[in-house]
Amino acid sequence: MKVLGVDLGTKRIGLALGDTQGKIAVGLPTIKQDKKTFEEIKTLIDTHKIEKIIVGLPKTLNGRTGEQAGYTQKWANELSEQLGIDIVFEDERLSSKMARDGLISIGRELSKENIDQAAAVLILQGYLDKLAS
Repeated sequence: MKVLGVDLGTKRIGLALGDTQGKIAVGLPTIKQDKKTFEEIKTLIDTHKIEKIIVGLPKTLNGRTGEQAGYTQKWANELSEQLGIDIVFEDERLSSKMARDGLISIGRELSKENIDQAAAVLILQGYLDKLAS
């Protein structure tokens, strides 16, 4: 099954594509968060035949959810209702820091878009890894 990983931000959305068979996530271009966001995601769903979306849920280090998590849940629920697709939340604690560190280690540019994309890959890979165990 094809799955889409999402690192939701208020300005940009990092995206990753994965397959539950191959269990590998790859980055997709980061998109802007605007009025066309759901249309762009719908196009990705149709193009790649995506059946489920994995959305990173921001939690505090002690595992609690806060204001940003509420925003993320509301956004994901609206996406699910409008596009008729299943949503799964995946803990995204420290994903942006790990994304930054990973980009540094391979010598990639630390642009906000690259960090968002790498964070989406980490979120989705975490979900795929859980399926494998």
